[in-house]
Amino acid sequence: MRVSSRWISLVALCCVAMLAACGGDGPQADLDAAKAALDGAKAAGAETYASSELSAAQSAYTAAKSAFDEEAGKMFKDWEPVASQISDAKAKADRARSSASSAKSQAKSGADGAIAAAAAAVSSAREALDAAPAGKGTEGDIEELSAALDAADADLSAARSASAREDFASASTKAGSARSKAADVSTGVASAVARYEELVEKNTPWYMRGS
Repeated sequence: MRVSSRWISLVALCCVAMLAACGGDGPQADLDAAKAALDGAKAAGAETYASSELSAAQSAYTAAKSAFDEEAGKMFKDWEPVASQISDAKAKADRARSSASSAKSQAKSGADGAIAAAAAAVSSAREALDAAPAGKGTEGDIEELSAALDAADADLSAARSASAREDFASASTKAGSARSKAADVSTGVASAVARYEELVEKNTPWYMRGS
């Protein structure tokens, strides 16, 4: 029995169609890229700085991975819908990473500014305290203010440590506390100096007082 070339061609085309219908191995590389993008978002701090975007990316990746695994188990595969889901998951992961990087940069800038302001306030308070007259009636004030300034210094040190480990929220909080304490010290020094001068004036003989 002779088989016509037309019949052979038809069979070959059917085989090609069957192979195409099976769909091959699927977009594994794209799925891996989506997973890498998700991991990159987490590494960029998305859990802290872009939690909602990260949650959306994680959900999209989980759905894409589930669809991939389900399609891989079928005899006849259609990877096009799965590829679309994978692309969406990667885009959301990239968005989460970008948002996290931007928010983290802003947080760092804010923390750096707060630390600089606190350092200036502590330095100013230290200069005022060092120049304050230590005499009768002010010893207790100076001692108390010195302890308060040490507390401000400790907060400033904690702010710098927090910034170094990229905990910018804590860094800003600690820097704010240091600045507030330093401002209180400066106010306290001014009050102590005023009381000292009043005491000196009171204990100065009338004939030695200024006109």
